Amino acid sequence: MASRSLAFQNAMSMARDGDLQRLAVYLEAMTPDQLVEMAGTARLLNIEAGQALARRAHYGCASPADPASGGP
Repeated sequence: MASRSLAFQNAMSMARDGDLQRLAVYLEAMTPDQLVEMAGTARLLNIEAGQALARRAHYGCASPADPASGGP
């Protein structure tokens, strides 16, 4: 589990930094099963981050979980 988390963190870091050439090489070294897991995890992260942004927009840029925001 730790190695999968590290692999995802490495890929995220390369993507965030815009190091697409290094990211491509990193992903090419993965097995098809690892790539499927990486893609699924990325999709889930994308969905959840989008929903978090939408909630922040709805609550005026404060997190609804933030007690100072008066949210639930």
